[in-house]
Amino acid sequence: LLFWLVSLAGGCPPSLALFSAPPHSLVCAASLRKGMSKEASEEQVVIEELQSEDFKGEEQPKATVSSIEASQQKAKELSYYHAQGTPQPLPEDAVIRQENPLVRADGQGPHKIEPLQAQASRTENVRWIESYSFSDGDAAVKLYVEFPESLADADITCEWERFGVELLARLSNGTIYGIRIRDREGWVLEHERSGGFAHEIDPQKCKHRLSSSGQRITLTVAKKDDKEKWHELKKKDIKSTMPR
Repeated sequence: LLFWLVSLAGGCPPSLALFSAPPHSLVCAASLRKGMSKEASEEQVVIEELQSEDFKGEEQPKATVSSIEASQQKAKELSYYHAQGTPQPLPEDAVIRQENPLVRADGQGPHKIEPLQAQASRTENVRWIESYSFSDGDAAVKLYVEFPESLADADITCEWERFGVELLARLSNGTIYGIRIRDREGWVLEHERSGGFAHEIDPQKCKHRLSSSGQRITLTVAKKDDKEKWHELKKKDIKSTMPR
C-alpha cells in the first residue's frame, strides 16, 4: 500500500491542509500558492510502503464453524446437511453383500435364493437353441422352438421374468437343451436395456407346451399391455438402431 503525503510550502502542516481545513480554506490555500516563489511552490512528495502486517484496515470476522456444521447444530436431524455427518462405524453383526443384488431383484416378489455357483454349474453344459420363430397375437406372443431330437422323456423346467425366459430340457442320456432370452446385466434405464423381450410381459400368465412329436416347444408369452404390438421379439441396443 502506498501513502502519498503532500506538504505544501508556507508552513501549513499537511494534515491540517488536507484533513482539518474546511472546503473554503482549500480554495484560499490554492490562491496563496500562486504568489509564492518557484522554490517555495515546489511540491515535496514522500512515498512510503507499508508491510501487510502493518495495515490496519477492516478485518473480516473469522468463522468458528463451517456453514454445514452451523446448519447441523441449529436444525439437528432436520438439517439439509444431516446426511453429511460423521460416518458411523458398521455394527459387528452387519452383513456386506458380495454379489450384485440386481441379479436376483426382478421385481416379482420373493424367490428361493440359489447360490451363484449352483446357477453356473446348472447351465454349464447346456446346448442353447438360438433359432426360433414367433407370431404376435392380441394378448400374447407365440414363440416356436424346434429341437434336433425328441424331448418326450425330458425333464423340462421354465422360469419367466419381466423381460425374459429360461427353459431347460434335461434328457435321460445327460443332454441338456436350453432356451434363454434375457436382458444384459447392469441396465437401469429403459434405453440401456437390450437382449430381453421387446416389451414387458406377465410372468404369471406365461406357459409352455411340448408338441406331440416331442421336437417342438411352444412358448406363450403373455403381454403386460394388450395394446402393444410386437414388431420384434427382442429389445435391441439403442446404439444399433441409430443411423450412421
